[in-house]
Amino acid sequence: MLGDIINIRSEYYATSNDIVDYLKELQVWSKPKLAIAIAGESGSGKSVTAICLQHTLAENGRKALILHLDDYFKLPPRTNHDKRVENIDWVGPEEVRLDLLQRNVDEFKAGLKELVRPLVNYKLNQILAETIPLDAYDCIIVEGTYSFLLENMDFHVFMDRTYLETKLQRDERGRDVQDDFVEKVLKIEHEIIRAHRPKAQIIVNKSYQAVTNIK
Repeated sequence: MLGDIINIRSEYYATSNDIVDYLKELQVWSKPKLAIAIAGESGSGKSVTAICLQHTLAENGRKALILHLDDYFKLPPRTNHDKRVENIDWVGPEEVRLDLLQRNVDEFKAGLKELVRPLVNYKLNQILAETIPLDAYDCIIVEGTYSFLLENMDFHVFMDRTYLETKLQRDERGRDVQDDFVEKVLKIEHEIIRAHRPKAQIIVNKSYQAVTNIK
């Protein structure tokens, strides 16, 4: 998303290093096209983790493309907010073009030469389009609230912090006005997202440590 503010500290790379170390122990590491999903609630660190993971993968010989689920909303940000105010039942996966996101993931894994993805300009409240050449990439990272709903993903990372625990991070990001209505939206998302947690191979806990979730 254009205009998004992402603050990365050096210690965050310890988490991405742990994730890659674990990935390298699995058979999926040898896949020619590797797809990773990072899910969690608003402000939980999905974007930061995706960027750090992209860098760490590059250090280990894999070049990753990041797709942000926030770019795939059906409506631009302020318009989507107004739609939520009009009808709170709009909140949920139905807000997102998961079909297009799934198609982009499938195009990557099928070895297509390029994909066309949406790109949100937050300040202008617009959804643009961007063509991405895929030749250089052998990994794709999809980060976003509902990324675990995608099929054909090889590895899942869950950010284990709730919206109540991420208020400071959300305030620092400055993307949305933090009011009672936004908290109501985040509570609805919380109820949906918590059900996705068991699918993760890695849980990033409240201390930003990566722990395995294999029973």
